[in-house]
Amino acid sequence: MTLAAHVRAYDRVVSLTEARLPLADLFDEAQQILQRALPRDSSCWHAMDPVTLIETRWATERMPGPTGEIAEIAYLYDDYNSFASLVEGPLHSGVLSEATGGDLSRCVRYRRLLEPMGMTGELRTAFVVDGAAWGCFSLFRQGDFIPEERDFANVIAPLLGLCFRAAGIHARAAGPGAEMWPGVLVFGTDRRVESHTPATARWLEEFGFEGSVTHDRLPFEIATMVERVRLTGQEATARMLGESGRWIQIHAAPATAATTWDQRVAVVLQAAAVPAIAPLISAAYGLTPRERELTELVLQGNDTRAIAGQLHLSPHTVQSHLKSIFAKVGVRSRRELVGRISTQGR
Repeated sequence: MTLAAHVRAYDRVVSLTEARLPLADLFDEAQQILQRALPRDSSCWHAMDPVTLIETRWATERMPGPTGEIAEIAYLYDDYNSFASLVEGPLHSGVLSEATGGDLSRCVRYRRLLEPMGMTGELRTAFVVDGAAWGCFSLFRQGDFIPEERDFANVIAPLLGLCFRAAGIHARAAGPGAEMWPGVLVFGTDRRVESHTPATARWLEEFGFEGSVTHDRLPFEIATMVERVRLTGQEATARMLGESGRWIQIHAAPATAATTWDQRVAVVLQAAAVPAIAPLISAAYGLTPRERELTELVLQGNDTRAIAGQLHLSPHTVQSHLKSIFAKVGVRSRRELVGRISTQGR
């Protein structure tokens, strides 16, 4: 029964890689496909910035949405099966009971989150493809997950990585653009918003937020950035797709020189510049590392001879790479390539 369900789910996930769905639809489809193959009582799914591993867009099943407190516990602690360790490890999927040697109480996340919910099983998977993580899930169950389920999750991890990576090339209706002033929020030591600029409310609409900036719970994507700064005392940045399909850059930094745990934090929301998201879009089209490097040089205005010199290639090899890039992106010239990537970055 389990093997048959895994085979069917695997085939459907393979088909999903060709669908190239936007994130909102991708969350729904992936959850439905894995209902029988990886049964769970609840789950939480995230898209990730592949460079910083900061979780951006999210979706949940039968559980409340994540909060800043959850970000502090579930995503930033150096705890068992952290997503950073799963990304770097030989297996990109892990069962909590195995990682703790059967003693779940050793895990901070279990004591503070899972146990109060009555969950004893947790399966975490990072969607790693070509060495980069584009998303992740945490599945929870009133009972444990078995090694066969962990192994299946590990097998489909790169397929889900392809799906989440490809979501970056989908643009929708117009949203906040480069012509709009950045939004700025300042959080106090109690995690509450002390002040914000007028443009902030419009930027928050890109997160699906329609409440009061100062009185309602802000989006998890911002809360997790604030927690990252509070816990590390260092600046953090992430790129994410907004509700409209626009790329947004989130910057967070210490607002005072106070100690880490008393840290005030400033957050800036603005349109992501083309150079910041060009590597993501290039990866979404399935370009190889060399092709992405070459594409960035094209975006900088370099001609064939200059590119050949910088990459230590012959002009003929550069043209061969460009031909492959054009085919993957669906364009016929450098001008169209620059236009395609620049349009999707606004």
